[in-house]
Amino acid sequence: MMAKDFGYVQDVTADLETGVITSIIVPGNSKVLNFFSSGNDIVIPWKNIKCIGEDLILVEI
Repeated sequence: MMAKDFGYVQDVTADLETGVITSIIVPGNSKVLNFFSSGNDIVIPWKNIKCIGEDLILVEI
């Protein structure tokens, strides 16, 4: 298992009808996680978030 620090959560996206968070967005570069990348930002779907702690978010890639 590989650990990688992507920095802080920059933004979130949500379904405006239900108020449910659908993904988080962290700053990144296009060379990292091309599957989730959108420009320079990394979009991580909510379903990939496994645990949210005080100072980290654990995601499955």
